[in-house]
Amino acid sequence: MGKLIKKLGVCIAFILIVGCSNDGNETPSQSSMEFNVGGQSFKIIPLYEEVLDYTNEAMENTELNTSGEYYSKVTQPFLESASNEKASLAGGLDYSTYFSPTTSVQTLDEQTVELLKKQEEVNKAIQASLTKSGKSLGGENKTIYVMPVNPDYKTIQNEMKGVSAITVSKDVIVLFLSPTYEKDMLEYAVAHEYHHSVFLENQNEAGGMNLLNGFVFEGRADSFASHLYPEANPPWSEPLSTEEEKRVLEELRENSDSSNTELYYTFQNGDLKKDIPRWSNYKMGFKIVESYLRHHPDVSIEEWTMMDESKMVLGSDYSELVSE
Repeated sequence: MGKLIKKLGVCIAFILIVGCSNDGNETPSQSSMEFNVGGQSFKIIPLYEEVLDYTNEAMENTELNTSGEYYSKVTQPFLESASNEKASLAGGLDYSTYFSPTTSVQTLDEQTVELLKKQEEVNKAIQASLTKSGKSLGGENKTIYVMPVNPDYKTIQNEMKGVSAITVSKDVIVLFLSPTYEKDMLEYAVAHEYHHSVFLENQNEAGGMNLLNGFVFEGRADSFASHLYPEANPPWSEPLSTEEEKRVLEELRENSDSSNTELYYTFQNGDLKKDIPRWSNYKMGFKIVESYLRHHPDVSIEEWTMMDESKMVLGSDYSELVSE
């Protein structure tokens, strides 16, 4: 009888294990991906489990939903990973505002689990875009981090098709996704940020950053991404009206040499008092670059990527923007 009970116990345990393994609701473990395009190496590293470490702790004790706890659970592991990958974060953009606690911990937890279940399709889309981008414009090795977007950032989920990204440095890109992301926007965003990262590989040769250069910086990346993904329609693809373009150009012409960050974000976020629409830097930058490319169709992607901004603007229909 004892042996029979033991056998039944083993069978029940086996059934339970098989039942759990086939449960479609089970949350998979996160997994990285590595691949090469020519001689260039790419690595996709998710941060889903790091975010879940934060949300689990914050849900258990709301007093732990602090910047310090978020830093230890998410930001620090990201920095340590970048260090282990020998991916320099120096000389890049400020990522800190993107790494912050949320007021909607439960929502972030649920969305992170959803993304974990979709990670295979997410990684395939990123790989496809990086492969296409790398074949069009070769660069150095890149590490791409993927994490859920903070649900407090409603614009990303409601207006940007569930996708946001930042090129932290020439080595590192970070993608922020909502489970409702659109595949074409994800591929477009990856191509856009990839172009930024290649540009930053030679930033010392490309000159300093001012307001006009910032417009061209975004315009070049959008031209590159739209060339690879012409069917994608990022939210800033709607062109400025004639009157809006006139106002933006007047403001840009007066301040083209300014390195004032707040002024730059006036065009990024819009300014009601000045009637400057949101994303004017992208819209006008794209138009400037496309104008140059129409006049110089034989210039290679590599050439116009690293071209001096002033030279590009002078070769466009907007040469008056360059200070004498």
